[in-house]
Amino acid sequence: MPSNIAPTVVAIAPTTTPVVELVVSADEAVTVQIENLSATETFSGTVRRALDAGNAMADTSLPDFTSIPPLGSVVVDLVFSFTQRVDVVGTMTGAGGDVRVTAVSRLSRARRLL
Repeated sequence: MPSNIAPTVVAIAPTTTPVVELVVSADEAVTVQIENLSATETFSGTVRRALDAGNAMADTSLPDFTSIPPLGSVVVDLVFSFTQRVDVVGTMTGAGGDVRVTAVSRLSRARRLL
């Protein structure tokens, strides 16, 4: 099942805030773009995953979303060799702000294997 998300604005607090959650199928490549819509605050995000619905989400070591500057944008290709839950959580400096998240999936072989 494709994990597509149309461009969606998400309000991000200075505390950990969910940005997007997906269930990604085996060998599915998902491209995720996060755009920081704030002109003054920096977004810091973490990609997490869980191998089963009964498992807690665990941080990955992917650094791509760790620091998106004001009005900046980052696009990341994520590829998985088996079905799992994936999400991105993040914080915004200062009083918080908005990000826009978009996700598009396709079947592909790994550019980045998790």
